[in-house]
Amino acid sequence: MRRRTLLTGAAATGLLSLPAIHSARADAMADAKKRGVLEIGTEAAYVPYEFFKDGQIVGYDPDIMALICPKLGVKPHFIDTAWSGIIPALYAGKFDCIVSAMTITAPRAEKVLFSMPYADASNVILLRANETRIKTADDLSGKIIGVQLGSAAAGIIKTFEAKLKAKGLPGYASVKEYEHYPEAYQDLINGRVDAVVNSKSTMMVVMRDAPGKFKMIGGVSDITAYFGMAFRKEDAALRDFVNTQLIAMKQDGTLAKLQMKWFGGTMETPNTVPAVLPS
Repeated sequence: MRRRTLLTGAAATGLLSLPAIHSARADAMADAKKRGVLEIGTEAAYVPYEFFKDGQIVGYDPDIMALICPKLGVKPHFIDTAWSGIIPALYAGKFDCIVSAMTITAPRAEKVLFSMPYADASNVILLRANETRIKTADDLSGKIIGVQLGSAAAGIIKTFEAKLKAKGLPGYASVKEYEHYPEAYQDLINGRVDAVVNSKSTMMVVMRDAPGKFKMIGGVSDITAYFGMAFRKEDAALRDFVNTQLIAMKQDGTLAKLQMKWFGGTMETPNTVPAVLPS
């Protein structure tokens, strides 16, 4: 969803005033140690990063935090939160950090501190396996595109459509926006949309779980995007601690093992937030 990357309406307006909001907790790391619990904001509806199974929130993100939190002497507690209000909720003190496959973008980096990247969030195009009309991203011209409402992909395809028109090509036939991506994938199978745009790591799982039904191509975005964990601006100590643990997990192969478990493959990510970020 970049993932879930763009915020609209009242939520986006609320973000404009975040720097003026005083955090409910002066030091998230110290408070978490006192409580013995790290409160983590997430939207548990994004397989395989975080989702409900048998009443529990599971996935790549919970597995990472289950390994990081004991190093801090705390237990992780995930709080399921609507995506549209997740950053305001962070600044309202509802939780200590956000671990929810959040794409690191330039607008967000003005509001929160990001950890180093821990997964690839670059967007790609998912197609039916038997699709012959779409061979490159430019072939999306005149086609019906599916994305999640409020996702980064929703912004990416607008930018890409402008590029198509600048080349003298028609824009999309239409764009269908969904509350959740699984609905878009089903419509793709049923021929109600021609392509779906979402993060590469997520598409890897979609293809793994439905062998032979899909294929994917790139070309819809010029900037490599990454997922990061988000912290309040004043919580650099907690962010730095998490970065230290993520680097250690990369070095000893733990992160790669979790990626194999949840995605069926590994991802290359830098140890620092890139200087150039998607908008």
